[in-house]
This record gives sequence, structure tokens and C-alpha cells, in this order.
Amino acid sequence: MPYLIIEHLEDISEWLWLEYSHVAEWWKDKLVFTNVRGDERKRLAKLGSVVTESVTRFPFNRSKLIVLDLQAGEKLKPEDVEEDTMIVVGGILGDAVPRGRTKKFITSRMKGVKVRHIGKPQYSIDGASIVARLIADGKRLEEIEYEENPTIRLDEFSEITLHYAVPKLDGRLLLTPGLIELQRGELGYTGADDEISDEELVEFFEGRREL
Repeated sequence: MPYLIIEHLEDISEWLWLEYSHVAEWWKDKLVFTNVRGDERKRLAKLGSVVTESVTRFPFNRSKLIVLDLQAGEKLKPEDVEEDTMIVVGGILGDAVPRGRTKKFITSRMKGVKVRHIGKPQYSIDGASIVARLIADGKRLEEIEYEENPTIRLDEFSEITLHYAVPKLDGRLLLTPGLIELQRGELGYTGADDEISDEELVEFFEGRREL
């Protein structure tokens, strides 16, 4: 099984921690966080291995690295992945409209690495990591189901839309555990009598997503 490297580029918020925890469930002892400094080292060590140095400065053979980048020209295939491959995902909670930050902060600084995409949809960090794991396990990108901008029911009367793609396995959405509860709390939602305006939802989700 290859390694998954998350180049850590954000402060650890509750949202980010939920996504990282979900990645750890899928990659277990093959998960490595790079570019980690200060007090965050101890916390992230609960989920995987931790390296202070940025992956962009690693001195070893870069031919073993594959960077997942939405702007890549080639898709990730099972044939790309070997036992000693290291798949790199940007630890970025970005914009609803991608600004190419993976390319800016990672790909452009790593000459000689393979760069691959996992389709046109924009995934969350954990979503991208799950798709990468499924491909590493032999699935083709075309075989992987996903739902773009899924609508999630909060209760009998209310629902919200997530503005990114979520992978599916056996017809089931692989949502980030705990994310809906977090969103309910951050939106001040406590029950069916509460009203959430469209403006509040747009403000909440804007700037959240980018691979």
C-alpha cells in the first residue's frame, strides 16, 4: 500500500480536524502530515506521522511522488501507484471557485514529480484522499461514484447543500463524520423552528473548498 502525504497549509480548525480524522480512518499508518510546526505537531501525531519539513523540500527521488492537482493534464490510474508511491494532497480548505492554490503552493515547487487529477469535480481533503485510496486499491476513476453539491437533510423540515463533490461507495455518500453536526452548530441551528436564510448559507460555505 502506498503512502498518503497531506501538505498541511491551514490552521487546525474544527472543520479541518474532522476531515483529517476521516482521512486517517482510510489510510491508517500510511498517513503522513508534512509542513507541520509548533503545537500542531503533537495534535496531528494522533492521526499519523508528522514531518516538520514541507514535502516541496524533500530531498529523495521525486519520481515516487504523485501530486493530486485539479489542474493536472492526466488522471490518476491504478498503474501509477506502486508500493513505495507517495500520493500528495494539499491540506487546503479553499474557495467554492478553485483558485489553483495546490498548483501555486505545491505543484509549481516540485519539478520532476508526477501530477494527476481525479476528475473534474472539486473534492474536500478527505474526499480526495478516499478517491486516491480507491484508485490505489485498483478502481478506475470512471468506476468511482460521487455526488456533486449533495443536499443533506438536517431534520424533517430543513436541508443544506454542500458545495463540493462527495465520493460514494456502494451507493452510500462518504460524508465527513461529524460535519453536519458542526454545520448545524456554526449556523446556530437548534431545531425546526429556526430559520436559516440563503444569505447565511452562502456566507458559510463560501471559501471553504479546494483540492
